[in-house]
Amino acid sequence: MSKPGGKVVLRARRVEYYSANDEAAFFEWLDKLSCVKSYVGRGDTLYITVKRAAVDVVAFSELNALHLRYGVDREQLKALDTGRFAKWFTD
Repeated sequence: MSKPGGKVVLRARRVEYYSANDEAAFFEWLDKLSCVKSYVGRGDTLYITVKRAAVDVVAFSELNALHLRYGVDREQLKALDTGRFAKWFTD
């Protein structure tokens, strides 16, 4: 979901954590990504605001890994693609 100003809001629905430390690791991971501007939880969904211009190959790789690890829908990462990451979705 895109927002004005080149921001994209990703949705992490019903993320399953296997322990308190696992949950803490998820949020620590988000906090380490400079492209992540904010996140807020509502119900069973976490809304993660990402600044599209700040997503380079390393940041995209980290977001992709986070989505894979925690079972978050990767299709929404396509909103961050400026043409550089299309091959990530062909596998």
